[in-house]
Amino acid sequence: MMKKAILLLMIVGLMASCGNDGPKKVNLDAGEKVTTSYANGTPQVVRTFEDEDGKLVAVYEKEYYEDGNLLKEGPLSESNRHGQWKTYYRNGNVKIDGSYIYGVSNDSIRGYYPDETLKFIGVFENGQKTATWLYYDEKGNLVENKVFMQPGEQREGTIVLPKD
Repeated sequence: MMKKAILLLMIVGLMASCGNDGPKKVNLDAGEKVTTSYANGTPQVVRTFEDEDGKLVAVYEKEYYEDGNLLKEGPLSESNRHGQWKTYYRNGNVKIDGSYIYGVSNDSIRGYYPDETLKFIGVFENGQKTATWLYYDEKGNLVENKVFMQPGEQREGTIVLPKD
């Protein structure tokens, strides 16, 4: 009887250890500091700091989902997004890849489906859509083409391509 009880406890312990252990642990690199956390203790925002003339300055930021998976990351300048930023799906695949200048969307941006198939590609100028934006379905087929004449101003008569 005692052997059965011990065996049962070992099986239950093994099953518990194989289960979900909760949020993924976020490992910090040198210079990184947690600036905000979720109620469960998982870091929400982690910033990398560097010494500039005796003052600690945030130069890079990572934001996490509550489960510890990376949500977005990119460089900072004067506490603003500045440079190439990426946003991720929970599975780790890239969702959006775009560029910022002092916190404002500028230059090309690409969006992806969860399997990383291209969803759209476009251009921002001072935070406004400009130029030609191309939209794709989940199979990678071009389904829509929007042209923005002035930043944020869409040309009349958006071209919608027929599906094959």
